[in-house]
Amino acid sequence: MKKYYTRSDLAIESLVHATKDKDYKHYEKKDGNVSIETFEILQTSELYPHEVGQYVEISFPDYEEMSTISQHFERQLTSFIKSKTNKIDPLLLFVGLGNDTLTSDAIGPRTIKYLRSTHHYPLDERHQNQYYDCMCIAPGVMAHTGMETADIVHCLVQEFHPDVIIAIDALCAQSYEKICHVIQMNNVGIYPGSGIGNHRKSISESSMGVPVIAIGVPTVIHVSSLVSDVYNLLEGYFKESLDPSSALKVGKRKRYEGRLNEVQRRLILGEIGQLDEQKRIQLLNEVLNPIENQFVMSDKQIDFDIEMLSKLLSSSINHLRY
Repeated sequence: MKKYYTRSDLAIESLVHATKDKDYKHYEKKDGNVSIETFEILQTSELYPHEVGQYVEISFPDYEEMSTISQHFERQLTSFIKSKTNKIDPLLLFVGLGNDTLTSDAIGPRTIKYLRSTHHYPLDERHQNQYYDCMCIAPGVMAHTGMETADIVHCLVQEFHPDVIIAIDALCAQSYEKICHVIQMNNVGIYPGSGIGNHRKSISESSMGVPVIAIGVPTVIHVSSLVSDVYNLLEGYFKESLDPSSALKVGKRKRYEGRLNEVQRRLILGEIGQLDEQKRIQLLNEVLNPIENQFVMSDKQIDFDIEMLSKLLSSSINHLRY
């Protein structure tokens, strides 16, 4: 099978075949049900598509701890901003990437809609409230504008000379459990549309000449990844079904934890059951791509999720003070 990157924009999923402490360093802490994981990628590698830099992922099972999620998001974003500029009141350019008419791709424009732009405020009003100097734009997508988003942003950089660009975009996950349940930030930048194969020009410090912070939320999953995840669930389901004690478990499950042994996998799941997760995804993509059935999917409550997350991101950003 052909060499293939895991279809995920999330560091936690893409680094599964990398070597800890050689390719990356990993730190994790928990605050209730909210998990904050930091990945320091030390070198580029064929095993993953991410650039050298810091990636922070805030994971949460639901929206019950909104204040906790917001608190950690504000703290991490403030840390990124201060690491990118020494100015007390830097000029921040917020860019909401994506297609506002497509719900699963609208997290960027929807967040921008609720953001407080302050660049036009009188200087004494900004300083009195300690507001960051902010400009906001949702440049749309190439199918609507006919222009590369990166070129539009570059023109704004040349005109206004921001100190930091903060790009907000939808991401692609490999696991359905992470859809709309992770906020990822990095100090590297972003390739708009890369998660679904639409490789556009990068928005990064090397292309813009300005430090870039990227904020993303996974909103879609490739069919090949979803089908592979179903195989994992099947394996766990059959394993727990063979164990009478676990079969008696009632209530909602997050996931079946059991795993079949090699003989059981061959008997129950056949040859495909013998493949590891990465090879299984590679096989599914090789089968689906030639017949142009490489679909991406989102959750049935994506409208609610995007509304909740865009308001969470915007209210947290609006709460920032220098």
